[in-house]
Amino acid sequence: MPYLDFQVNQVLTAAQVNDYLMNQAVMTFADAAARTTALPAPTAGMMSFLEDLAQVQVYSGAVLGWTAITGGGGGGFETNFLLMGA
Repeated sequence: MPYLDFQVNQVLTAAQVNDYLMNQAVMTFADAAARTTALPAPTAGMMSFLEDLAQVQVYSGAVLGWTAITGGGGGGFETNFLLMGA
């Protein structure tokens, strides 16, 4: 998924909204089954939060699939995410 620097008065197409906004968000799902139903063909780099596991995962492609993001700085997701100001 590329990066786009939107310009003032630029008209967004549906494809741009999907590629630059929707597909680059951290989507929340009740569990992996709900995510699979909603995203039958994810693309590498997509991120999701699974409520049942309280876990953020990233899609690393067809070989690795969905991989949990683990904290390496001494704090869990809640600590690290909240420290970022979310």
